[in-house]
Amino acid sequence: MSMATTSAPLFTLLSDQEQGYHRGEVDQFMARARQAYDSGRGMPLAEIREASFSMGPGGYNPAEVDAALDRLEDAFAGAERDRYIAQYGEDAWYEQLHQRSQPLRRRMERPDGQRFREPAAAGVLGYRKDEVDHLCRQLEQYLDGENPMSVDEIRTITFASATGSNGYDEAQVDAFLDKMTEIMASVG
Repeated sequence: MSMATTSAPLFTLLSDQEQGYHRGEVDQFMARARQAYDSGRGMPLAEIREASFSMGPGGYNPAEVDAALDRLEDAFAGAERDRYIAQYGEDAWYEQLHQRSQPLRRRMERPDGQRFREPAAAGVLGYRKDEVDHLCRQLEQYLDGENPMSVDEIRTITFASATGSNGYDEAQVDAFLDKMTEIMASVG
């Protein structure tokens, strides 16, 4: 047995009849994250968001690990914000956020039904345009300071499926939401 599996578990361990995240993979990722945080060098937020672990009998409770990853992303974003403000000042920080949000804002300002491309082929599922468009209007208000929203609202949002001209390409919408999540996590 390796040292990682003999120490106390970081998260609830499931029974062998349940599917959970591979304990060793999660422990290894969390150890890397702790080292990056403690050293002050940080970790790319995308690396945290894109972390994935093998599933198998037993293992860690996926909901607990996923929630911890969200908190980790927030902690790294906050530390990054604090370092930037300490070095360049708060005005420079807000200017940087403004610059980072501009490409997203331009997409949000497009007309309903035209914010993202449609699925590549007629039978391919996408996200319902009206639901994504509604969220984009809410996010535009958020960026204008008129609509308080939490980053968790964006992380946990789901859209109904649609095909053809009723849907938006899922990968493009997901990439947009990832960038929005980074900005919102940075604001804190």
